[in-house]
Amino acid sequence: MDFTQFTIIKKDQTKTNGVFVIGPLFQGFGYTLGNSFRRTLLSALSGWAVSQVKVQGARHLFASLKGVKEDVLEIILNTKQIRIKAQKKGSFKMELDKTGPGVVKAADIQLPAGVEIVNKNLELAHLANKDSRLKIKFTADYGVGYSLAKERKVDKMGLIAVDALYSPVKKVGYQVKSVRVGRKTNYDQLRLEIETDGTLSPSEAVKQAADILVDVFSAVRDSKPTRRAKAVRSSTKKALKAPENLIIDEFELPVRLINALKKAGYKKLSDFKDINRDDIDKIKNVGDKSAVELIKFLAKKGLAVK
Repeated sequence: MDFTQFTIIKKDQTKTNGVFVIGPLFQGFGYTLGNSFRRTLLSALSGWAVSQVKVQGARHLFASLKGVKEDVLEIILNTKQIRIKAQKKGSFKMELDKTGPGVVKAADIQLPAGVEIVNKNLELAHLANKDSRLKIKFTADYGVGYSLAKERKVDKMGLIAVDALYSPVKKVGYQVKSVRVGRKTNYDQLRLEIETDGTLSPSEAVKQAADILVDVFSAVRDSKPTRRAKAVRSSTKKALKAPENLIIDEFELPVRLINALKKAGYKKLSDFKDINRDDIDKIKNVGDKSAVELIKFLAKKGLAVK
């Protein structure tokens, strides 16, 4: 069966959820494809996330702010949930300046051109009264997978590094079942369920994951051996072609004679280097006719029997 004959059916797709049915596939390829897609979707896709914040009035992560219900640590935890969609892949700044009373939401953040916050109703903090004020400067950047705050050095006072979740995919699950193709019932059908954060559609997530897998396998297929690998391969090839390395099973002799030589302890052509006629006559089950055949064969290989 040609791999191009399988189909991909999109089911129940929304902005954040999608179900894809892929098949029929050769037996075993359902799990191969499902596991490869799952790992790639969860860890290899890129996106945007807040990586650093500077909260006015707070010098460290455990500070509290006057008139703000949440402490800085809680605000940071809420900030990590901001999901960003942008037209550029570099870093950019965002700013929040909100006075109370009321709820501070992600929608209150001032954004540069070409940047959008998908979950605008996300609550970041609660301000107690009209004298309360929350001012935060955010740094967002483009990355892959997940980045821990401790992996990024902060060299300015009051600047706090944030654990950054760049991956736009929140959850991936797959199921494989057997399907019939003609009379055969051992083909696989893959059901792939994907949930994203809304910055990327499930269909686009599948496409990007497929592109990544294609690039990886193409690199394996098209990779050129290093100079060292070529040298090793060349020397190995020469060694195998050398007459003295010819093993006895490759001798152009009758099977019965080869078996007799094996039992006598001869394994390759180099074992016959110093052999003479008396040695041949002593080999069990080797008569005059077989001895002549062996001597002629060795002569063709450049070994003269004394």
